[in-house]
Amino acid sequence: MELSGAVYLVIAGWGAASPEWVQWSALFATDAILVAFAVLACVVWWRVDRRLRALVAMLAAGGAAWYAADLVKRVFLAERPCRAHVVETVENCAEVSVWSFPSGHAATAGAFAVAAAMFWRRLIWPAVLLAVLEAFLRVFIGVHYPHDVLLGLLFGAVIGLIVAAAGRPGARRPPAVRAGDAATTTSTGA
Repeated sequence: MELSGAVYLVIAGWGAASPEWVQWSALFATDAILVAFAVLACVVWWRVDRRLRALVAMLAAGGAAWYAADLVKRVFLAERPCRAHVVETVENCAEVSVWSFPSGHAATAGAFAVAAAMFWRRLIWPAVLLAVLEAFLRVFIGVHYPHDVLLGLLFGAVIGLIVAAAGRPGARRPPAVRAGDAATTTSTGA
């Protein structure tokens, strides 16, 4: 916990000392990345598997992770680091909820990343990098400890894996019936 607090102070200090445009960009990006993941889910659905259950699985993974992280926060009641330390932060601490562990943003990003990558394997690295950026930014703007976001990513990844696996059928699409096969099937009475 002490190590996480020390790392928090360094990273949040970078955020507070950064130029105003960097701070504004970081604040904007923490929510924009989650929106980007939702858009990415729609792109994956369109390009790879146009069944409704695929889209619902990817979006539900993110939503379930957000909701579950909030429930876990109510169990642990871990105070936000910006309230526990006297430190200047990018995000106004009064504008965020009281509880910190696990990070809902990181959990949601982890769930989206895993769910999208399960449907389209080409997205593994871009999705992981985007989720890690989300996690880093939550520490950078001063509202989470590093352990909040790391465990949030893992928590979300597990939820994303479970929800996407439940929404992903065994085969991508049913095999197409060729014209010759259809004639043989109907003439033999099968």
